[in-house]
Amino acid sequence: MIREFSVKTKPTNRKAHMLFAGLTSMAMAAILASMLIPVYRGIVSLVGVGLFTAAIVIYTRYVSAVYYYDITYDYEGLPLFVVRQLTGRRESTLCRIGLHEIVKIQDETPKQTREHRTPMGYKKYSYLPTVMPQTAYRITTVSRYEKAEIMIEASGEFINLLRQYAAEARENYTEE
Repeated sequence: MIREFSVKTKPTNRKAHMLFAGLTSMAMAAILASMLIPVYRGIVSLVGVGLFTAAIVIYTRYVSAVYYYDITYDYEGLPLFVVRQLTGRRESTLCRIGLHEIVKIQDETPKQTREHRTPMGYKKYSYLPTVMPQTAYRITTVSRYEKAEIMIEASGEFINLLRQYAAEARENYTEE
């Protein structure tokens, strides 16, 4: 029996915080330097703006975002895997797939993730709350609309339960 529940993920390292602080510091230094130097002010201030933009991207993607992985049902009673992101007071649904569409779930180290090549025709989505996590999981899904690989970071217990629920959903699914 597939139960509904939700898991809030937490980053497993502080790399995003350090990266954000470093980029912000370098951006401020570049903008301050552009005010003091007599030549190439535009180029140095452009570098500062680029660094500040990168810091904002890191902040919104990793530092301020909170991810939730949900197992729930749709209005027809179909079990779903849903990924939600909470940034500030804004909640967004990033992923919504039927559990029966999950073909494979495999764990990966950072080296395996770097070396992996997504097959042609597959889309790739990353919902990792951590910059370069020690262990991430690649969920391969195939539906009538798209083929995708989804990267998540979760506990081994959650992944085992997701594998079990996906197998049960595939057994019980009948296409109409």
